[in-house]
Amino acid sequence: MAHVCIITSVHQPFDGRIFHREARSLAGAGHQVTLLAPADFARKEREGVTVVGVPRPARRWARPLAWLRLYRLARRLRPDAVHIHDPELLLLLPFLRLGLGRRARLIYDAHEYFVDSIAVKQWIPARLRPLVARAAGWVERLLAQRAHGLVLAVEGQKDEYGYFRGPVAVARNLPLAGLFEGSQPHPALEVDGFRLIYVGLILPQRGIDLLLDALYLLREQDVDDVHLFLLGAETSPAYVDQMRSFAREHGLEQQVHWMGYVQPDQLKHYLANAHAGLAPLMPTRQYSRPFLATKLFEYMLAGLPIVCADQPNWRAHVEEAGCGIVVPAGEPAAYARAIRRLRDDLAGARAMGERGRETVLAHYTWEREEERLLELYETLLTGQEKG
Repeated sequence: MAHVCIITSVHQPFDGRIFHREARSLAGAGHQVTLLAPADFARKEREGVTVVGVPRPARRWARPLAWLRLYRLARRLRPDAVHIHDPELLLLLPFLRLGLGRRARLIYDAHEYFVDSIAVKQWIPARLRPLVARAAGWVERLLAQRAHGLVLAVEGQKDEYGYFRGPVAVARNLPLAGLFEGSQPHPALEVDGFRLIYVGLILPQRGIDLLLDALYLLREQDVDDVHLFLLGAETSPAYVDQMRSFAREHGLEQQVHWMGYVQPDQLKHYLANAHAGLAPLMPTRQYSRPFLATKLFEYMLAGLPIVCADQPNWRAHVEEAGCGIVVPAGEPAAYARAIRRLRDDLAGARAMGERGRETVLAHYTWEREEERLLELYETLLTGQEKG
């Protein structure tokens, strides 16, 4: 079996896709797996994977120093395959080709529609975003072709990366079938009332303001027993401050709970104590094309009914399973009505949740996806790919 070196410069070391899905699957298939990631520890062994931490850069401008550390570590390991997870690490591909020689296989994992994601980055001045997005897309296309294999997260990305001539695998971020085994209701959610949960980044395009607006509308209807638990990294401090101010000014402080980032292996305990899961994405360019929201399937697997925005291909999943309510994106009143419907019919909500769980276990688990990833590695490591 091969030695696989997985590299990320921006994700958590125990990221859901990188560690819990791909690294564990590769280790389970018998490969030696080393994961290099930003962390506050030097080395950990977990579930057959060696995780090596590198210091997190204190400033954005210092990130190239982290790339250099990652490159040196990878070269020192002399792996049979290097699997990179961030577009910025494409800059290392020419050097990895030189440093590791023709023997090593290089794989690029594109988690999202890259150009679309650049177009909504808050740290880029708004007037420059279209230009920066186009330039970033050109650079990605140029460098990605230095990889031997490509891993995508959704089928829709195939058109975006149609230029790639090597083997391609689509490995969707579906939950592991046993993800919620052994879950115990988390005490942080033990409050009286109807408990809503949101899992994801706290950003404007994720629609958190819609949820707060919906809670206020419900409060105006004398429905004040609905609690919102927000689980996710607060990556936009200005937006979070704005949302906290809104909650204070509208009497929602006791109903909105900011939980911060939760490790993937702890998520099950939070979901076990919720009544419904929320996915209120805004209709931005980034989310205007078919994509897969991991949280949707995790809510379903946890047996939670869903309230979600009417995004491309979400309606089909939710309505096919009969597991939730799809509402017009960007309409707080529609969210308020959906939340009240679930709150007022707990038996119906539980039935929706059970249908969702059954659907995921039958059709949408990572165990089905990992076969594509392992087949890609088999192709690359046996030499049946471009040189």
